[in-house]
Amino acid sequence: MNKKQRLILVGLLLGLSLGGLFFLLKAQHSQVTQTKNTRIITTTTAMTQVFSALDIPLVGVPTANKLSELPVKMRKLPKVGNHIAVNFEKIVALKPSVVYVDQALTDDYRTKLQAQHIKMVTLDFTNYGTLKQSITQLGQQYQRVAKAQALISHIKLKSVNVSKKPKVLILMGMPGGGFLTMNAHSYIGDLVTRAGGQVVGANQQSLYGTPSTEKIVKANPDIIIRLAHAMPSEVKANFNATFAKAPYANLQAVKSKHVYDVTAPVFSPTANLKVKQAYQQIKEWLAQVE
Repeated sequence: MNKKQRLILVGLLLGLSLGGLFFLLKAQHSQVTQTKNTRIITTTTAMTQVFSALDIPLVGVPTANKLSELPVKMRKLPKVGNHIAVNFEKIVALKPSVVYVDQALTDDYRTKLQAQHIKMVTLDFTNYGTLKQSITQLGQQYQRVAKAQALISHIKLKSVNVSKKPKVLILMGMPGGGFLTMNAHSYIGDLVTRAGGQVVGANQQSLYGTPSTEKIVKANPDIIIRLAHAMPSEVKANFNATFAKAPYANLQAVKSKHVYDVTAPVFSPTANLKVKQAYQQIKEWLAQVE
């Protein structure tokens, strides 16, 4: 190959490289522009926190029990209610490209969003593992892969291996006096298992189940975690009234004062970015059992 041929070859390679770089930059610009033009609404505080951490812009956010539960930069955005009281008129008025809904709450949104031809996408925040999967999914969808990896690293948990596994009963109290059991596959149940505990007294086939007094008495838990799904003061008062009487008053956890009342934002029925705080607290409770 003579000098002239080599120069021609170099020129062709340089042209191909520049052309490839041009199309790559154009594609990246198109993706960024598409993300900016996408009008996104989130419907739970947990996913709103994730979108904020990934720096994905929103046009609407859920109505939180306390404004402090929302990220600071999201607090002035229009509020669209929550699964207890969805404000569909506000959602429609915001003309969203997509509305993100927790997988467990799709029935509250699907029919009306479909009627308005609004795209609905579900995210699975059932437990710690699915939370990480959802973060990865969003990072890939909105070109935030590095931020997603950093966020997952930030909430990384280290499982505990212990020979003695304290028995833990997890209850979710509802306004009005009723409560449900939460099993090992629930968010808090998963954290208890990772921390070295054993979830007892629940139906292992159902995340939330009707409590069986006979099963709870037989399990005789060392620790009881009581989660208030809403109205924490009322729920705690109802729990206290129930636990003051047999058979709950005779449980080992009650007699040894290892009963703990928990509320949002650190504890909740589904996973959120406060996971490390919740996990650390559970480990401390388990360590107190002799």
